[in-house]
Amino acid sequence: MCGQIGTLGTMEAEEIYMNQEARMQAAASKDKQRGTPDNKKAPTPELQADFQMLPTDSSTDVHDPDYENITLAFRNRDQPKGCHASPKNKVPTRSRPSSDSAQVPHWLHRAIMSLYILLALFCIILLAYVLVKNSEMSQELLVLKKELSNVSNSTQECQEEQKQGWNNVKKSISETKKLIDTVNSNVQNYHKKVGTLPADIGQIKTQLDKISEKLQNLQTQKPAAP
Repeated sequence: MCGQIGTLGTMEAEEIYMNQEARMQAAASKDKQRGTPDNKKAPTPELQADFQMLPTDSSTDVHDPDYENITLAFRNRDQPKGCHASPKNKVPTRSRPSSDSAQVPHWLHRAIMSLYILLALFCIILLAYVLVKNSEMSQELLVLKKELSNVSNSTQECQEEQKQGWNNVKKSISETKKLIDTVNSNVQNYHKKVGTLPADIGQIKTQLDKISEKLQNLQTQKPAAP
């Protein structure tokens, strides 16, 4: 009876041990899928209860050949059972996204780099265009400056010519005024002379009358003389 009781105790302990081992394997596979190390996984309350249910009978010798044979037979018998039990205890877990999928895709990096390159090329082309236009504008400004200087010189020449013309006009006006003054003075003199002409003519007439009387007197005196 004691041997049968010991055999039953060992069989129950072995079955509990196999169930415990299957559960630990399932927990280890879950931890591997989740990325958690096995040594940091705390045992569940069910596993702790199973450990407490193990018999602690010191009368059973682990090194007994009968115990070893029973253990091997039990393991060979319950190997499929344990293999089938482990998938039942597995709980479907959601697969975590890999680090590659969490990162930015490679084509997006290429697209961003190509956009940066295109933007840099556009800035370079725009800068070259601005420099070319700046040189052209500077040349045009130089030409415009020359034209403005020519225009200013021509305006200065025109102003000088106008001044000279005005001076000539003023001189001619002053000369004509002088001529007009001389003409006026001559006319006034002629008017004065013309005013004295009647008196002169009267004097001439009186003298002519006197001369004619003297001639008549002389003619009358000649025949009376013989």
